[in-house]
Amino acid sequence: MNPPNPNSPRAFLHRAASALENSPLKDMQRNAKALAQSAAGRLDLVTRDEFDALQAMLAAANTRIAALEAQVGALEARLQPSGHD
Repeated sequence: MNPPNPNSPRAFLHRAASALENSPLKDMQRNAKALAQSAAGRLDLVTRDEFDALQAMLAAANTRIAALEAQVGALEARLQPSGHD
């Protein structure tokens, strides 16, 4: 079996990944991720499921409000004097 070619693309990628793991860039990446997670933790965020549930509740409430407004309008129309005195 031949030894791996040190100039092969696979060898290059292995060396690059190894260099990245040991570089200050990796520390900066970890610090940036921690900072982003900390900032996100302070925000008032909801999950997608919570958002979808609230959106469905709002749509149902809007439908109900429209129906109630129509009912009130019909009742007001019945209470109006018809002008046939």
